[in-house]
Amino acid sequence: MKRAPRHFSRMRFAAFAIVITLLSTRACVSAQEATPATAFEVATIKPAAPFDPRTCCGRFSAGRATYKYSTLKELAAHAYDVKLPQVSGPEWTASEHFDIEAILPEGAAKEDERKMLQALLEERFKLAFHIEKREVEVYALVVGKHGANLKPSPPDPPEPDPDAPLKPGESYAGEGNWKAKVTTNKDGSSTSSMGKRGTQTFKFDSETMTMHWERSKMTMEELVGLLPIYMGTDGFGRYIVVDQTGIKGNYQVAIDYSLPGVPASDTVASDPQGAGALTRSLDALGLKLEKRKAPIDVYVVDHVEKPSEN
Repeated sequence: MKRAPRHFSRMRFAAFAIVITLLSTRACVSAQEATPATAFEVATIKPAAPFDPRTCCGRFSAGRATYKYSTLKELAAHAYDVKLPQVSGPEWTASEHFDIEAILPEGAAKEDERKMLQALLEERFKLAFHIEKREVEVYALVVGKHGANLKPSPPDPPEPDPDAPLKPGESYAGEGNWKAKVTTNKDGSSTSSMGKRGTQTFKFDSETMTMHWERSKMTMEELVGLLPIYMGTDGFGRYIVVDQTGIKGNYQVAIDYSLPGVPASDTVASDPQGAGALTRSLDALGLKLEKRKAPIDVYVVDHVEKPSEN
């Protein structure tokens, strides 16, 4: 199998890991009890610069939200917290890319960001839509024929102390409820300690172009929220996964998955019964993915316009 240049693969991994970290962390954080901000203070929209894996995707820091190389369909899916197949609109909404830089108003929380992006899409793209139920193809996460093989979560690690001196190899990532202590381990992996949210560890294998990812505390609902990102070749969750395991509670989860750019033959989406890294990981947990039909809310675009440059 032909490999991508290693330096390019590492750049793709870095960008992809940011997305996974944001999503996996957000999946188990409750919104702060505060009056939500409803609009960005200011925002600029431009046709996207050429794709750069070092700067793609969404980033949030220091009161600023940045969306690089994003289509209107991707922006809408993120704003309304749905998967890409749940947004139906004109062809250009999935093919033309934009760069957006936005400043959050003072006091705004990260939890407000989606509402502010919704307002931006309505104002600048004139986005209007209705929601309808459609029977669509999904992937159902189900228990395998030999039963689930899941380990209950261990006790929570201590909450990170932001005032404690950092040891060699330690750093902090995120802010507020997202803040975690990150430790670089001797084997090249990195572990984030998130207190009541447990721990998560990433390790990249440059030879197999796979990522090993472990979470000490995860529900099946949270797992199906992340699986679409691991299933495709682009890393942006173009598949819908629903939880049909019937399993409740928190468990330890370990997953291996191919990184974006690995040929589609090694992805669950192209071969759900195949021997890809993710399929093998789910099998070890006593779980599997099956193609099924299910009624899903689809956001059907009624009106949208291309924004003027500013």
